[in-house]
Amino acid sequence: MMRLLMGAVCLSLLAVPVLAEAVILVKDGAPAAEIVVARDAPPPVQLGAREVQNAIRQMSGATLPIVEKRGKGPSIVIKTDRKMAEETLSIRTNGNRVEIKGGGKRGAMYGCFAFLEDVLGLRWYNARVSHHPAKKTIEVSSLDIRQKPAFEYREPFWTEAFDGTWASRNRTNGHHQRLTEEMGGRLIYHPFVHTFNNLIPPDKYFAEHPEYFSMVGGKRVPDKQICLTNPDVLRNSIEQVRKWIRNHPDATIFSVSQNDTYGPCECPACRAVLAEEEAESGAVLRFVNTIAKEIGKDHPKVLIDTLAYQYTEKPPKLARPLKNVRIRIAPIYACFGHGLDACDLNKDALGNLQTWHRITDQLYVWHYCTNFANYLQPLPCLDEIAADIPLFHKHGVVGLFYEGGYAPGGGGAEMAELKGWMTAKLMWDTTLSAPALISEYVNAVYGPAAPMIQQWLDLIHSGPRTDKSMPVRIYDPPTAPYLSDAVLDKGIELFNEAAKAASGNAVAADEVDRARLALDYVLCMRRGTAYVPPGATDAVGKTVADKIKRYNISQVREGQPVEHFLSSIGR
Repeated sequence: MMRLLMGAVCLSLLAVPVLAEAVILVKDGAPAAEIVVARDAPPPVQLGAREVQNAIRQMSGATLPIVEKRGKGPSIVIKTDRKMAEETLSIRTNGNRVEIKGGGKRGAMYGCFAFLEDVLGLRWYNARVSHHPAKKTIEVSSLDIRQKPAFEYREPFWTEAFDGTWASRNRTNGHHQRLTEEMGGRLIYHPFVHTFNNLIPPDKYFAEHPEYFSMVGGKRVPDKQICLTNPDVLRNSIEQVRKWIRNHPDATIFSVSQNDTYGPCECPACRAVLAEEEAESGAVLRFVNTIAKEIGKDHPKVLIDTLAYQYTEKPPKLARPLKNVRIRIAPIYACFGHGLDACDLNKDALGNLQTWHRITDQLYVWHYCTNFANYLQPLPCLDEIAADIPLFHKHGVVGLFYEGGYAPGGGGAEMAELKGWMTAKLMWDTTLSAPALISEYVNAVYGPAAPMIQQWLDLIHSGPRTDKSMPVRIYDPPTAPYLSDAVLDKGIELFNEAAKAASGNAVAADEVDRARLALDYVLCMRRGTAYVPPGATDAVGKTVADKIKRYNISQVREGQPVEHFLSSIGR
């Protein structure tokens, strides 16, 4: 059941001066205004209108009628403005009406959500907890709000964030989010990433054309990369991208990117490019640029995406991305306990970002915010998220993909919903206060147990905060130094206190129980399945197994069925 929180929520987003008489929407529980939407308005605009109507009804009990033509009384007028850029929005008062406008498919719909969130105080935290402030009278004073997202592409990549309703309300537009056309659609990739084998399939070509594939150690191999200087590889790749475009007309970006392995081609022609560019990314970018130039002739709005990842992260000396090319930096080796500019371990990643920024202002970033070897284990990366999203924006990044736990089913990775909501907010507006966002979420979701959950979050972050040389990696084992015995013992105390505080609140108690799975998992891995924590009645092995089944968690490790883990602990 959706939880409707009636307490106050601090809004730090807007400071709107009162310049004119307020527009009264609801008076003493009765409708005082109407919602105006043209009959032929696009589906996302109509969806936005219904969301405004439903939210106001939940807040006040009053149902504002949706009409096609404006009368003389107070109204909320919602429409698309063709002069406005995609996803931009404006909310302003004009006499006795509130005008919500936006550009492109999603702008006006986003304007409706911004009105509900930034003006009326609604929030959509997760699938179970939202906030609708109770008001019998709803009025708005003089408004002149204009917003555009900080990034053109915004994808918090968590199972829980795939839900289209949550994603649209929180104004994200990622490829994997279930955003229907009524919800304004999404930025669609095809294929999503690691596509060299899609362009030149080894099972189709290697037997007759081994020269299409990487030469490694003097021998052509089918399981690494492709030869980027071979003219037939280029010709076939251009034709394949054209086929993708024909077969996927809804896609706006097509990935021409290295396979998820090493092994760049070492043939003489490819080595000559490396000598000129002084980086493996040079051959990739020259190849991608040539494809993008050809595709751009017939499809000027189509984007071509490639990776700066592992052996290609270092920028080239000479090559420069064309305007229809997006470079997607993915510093998988980074320390995620600190921002890129706050840790010696991140010097290379920061340097690469800065150099790519000097080359192009059309960067994407693929970043990480979960432990892929232990989805349930704490990864203290909230400080990194808070620091790096504004840093990326400063350095010319226009698209962000934050990879979390994406297992099918119930998801359930550690703090997935907090991290997903926080990244969504910062992807829209990088000037927001991350500590304030965290505090708001924790207070709203955990209710009377919020102080203990906040202390737990501070506790698991205390190691990296105190010791700037302490690494936080996305494959850390349960023995990671930030999860010391002292931290675990204190965590047990905090969660016992949190459970007691939330005992009279069923929703908060369930949220605390979900959050405690991270601690129980580490205790299980560190102290054994038979360990019974102080204050508990069951051994942690049973507790973890029961929660995995209750929350429909399908993976504890990336790509590995959960049954493998359950059998390893005798469950």
